[in-house]
Amino acid sequence: MAFESRKVLPTKINLIRLRRELKSMKRIRRVLEEKRDVLLLYIRQLIEEYEQTYKKVAEYLMSAYQSYLNAVAESGFEAVRAAADSIPPTLTVNIETKILFAVKAPSLSVDEQSIPPLAYSLTHVSPRIVPARNHMIEGLKNLLKLVEIEATLEKMIAELRETQRLLNALDYLIIPRYESAIKFIRRVLDDRMREEILRVKLMKKRFEKRRSGSRL
Repeated sequence: MAFESRKVLPTKINLIRLRRELKSMKRIRRVLEEKRDVLLLYIRQLIEEYEQTYKKVAEYLMSAYQSYLNAVAESGFEAVRAAADSIPPTLTVNIETKILFAVKAPSLSVDEQSIPPLAYSLTHVSPRIVPARNHMIEGLKNLLKLVEIEATLEKMIAELRETQRLLNALDYLIIPRYESAIKFIRRVLDDRMREEILRVKLMKKRFEKRRSGSRL
């Protein structure tokens, strides 16, 4: 609400209205503050989860790569490549949307049914290719989780910034203006009340003076 305190009509009705609206603004501020605290907590948890998942991805891919190199060393590159080319590219990723604190974030997962089974041709190469395949699948699953966490973090941080922007607007603009307007109206009403009391006292003195004169 944009207004100048001295432009508000200093009446009791406006004073009551502004006090009521100020209470509402303070309630909204408390809700936003709680939301900010929850977002901060969740962001910290996501950062920890991101770091752990990142380590898992690195470990799985490193293991897959090492097993692959061992298989190539034992069976030869051409044999491993031929076995890999015989596997149909059926792997698919499920992409959905989840909502956290009114924030839309992606949800990614591997379609388990789409993971191609071990091909018969793999039996003609080094058995080390099997752990390479399994580690690669687990690495992919964790990589998707890593992407999901990163996208969720971006959404949460954007929501946190917007929440903090609203809090700053309430703290440094909206609430101070309400308080200034209320203070202005109270000062004007108090001045009017003092003037009215003084006027009544003067009228009373005049009345008493006239009454005394009429008795004489």
